[in-house]
Amino acid sequence: MSSIPKTIFCDIDGTLLEHSGDILENARMDPVVLKDVETRLKEWDRNNYTIILTTGRRESTRKETEIQLRKANIIYDQLIMGLPNGDRILINDKKVRGVRNTAYAINLVRNHGLEHVQLDSTHVTVRDDYKFDRVEKPWGYEELVDCNDKYVVKKLFMKQGHACSIQYHQLKRETILVITGKLRIYIGKTLEDLTSKIYQCGDTITIEPYTVHRMEAVEDCLYTETSTNELWDVVRLQDNYGRAQSIA
Repeated sequence: MSSIPKTIFCDIDGTLLEHSGDILENARMDPVVLKDVETRLKEWDRNNYTIILTTGRRESTRKETEIQLRKANIIYDQLIMGLPNGDRILINDKKVRGVRNTAYAINLVRNHGLEHVQLDSTHVTVRDDYKFDRVEKPWGYEELVDCNDKYVVKKLFMKQGHACSIQYHQLKRETILVITGKLRIYIGKTLEDLTSKIYQCGDTITIEPYTVHRMEAVEDCLYTETSTNELWDVVRLQDNYGRAQSIA
């Protein structure tokens, strides 16, 4: 498939430049460029992508904003200002009998930069270092069934008496389906208020972002996890196996 240059609509504050929490203050402060922004912009420029910056900053701050962007060496083709503070929705049609999507949405954690954004010549992808067929874990193993720009499906096996980290996700939303065995799942807003329930064949639970949780195998357990595709998004709070912060 030939490569057709993309059009990228990209927010400024909290995405490219550090967001102070005050949009007026953002326009006055010296710009702080976030992680991997320069790298990604250079990639997009080499690929001849059109870069359209979007912001809620008022049109009256255009001059200050343009000065900031120049100081930060942020290249772009157009600057759209004065957008409301609500959701931003991109709508596009697919070719007749087209399989590949032509519109994508990428949500990021504020002020974390573009480290986990990867665009190839044809579509939006999950970073290659987060893709796998099967990976062994201290508690069992997990297999990647499918991974695309919309969702991820994993199959996991957990050995009796073992448990994954106590963790939460900032973006990722996941649904657990137990296939065989019994799985105790701990859920709560904080470490201090975790409650638990045993799930078995056919039982499901959906875990929202910022929900603290842990899976523990009462019996050898096989289950699936269907989620949004932020595979990198794991914040560990406690771990039985002494692992550093990484994929759970």
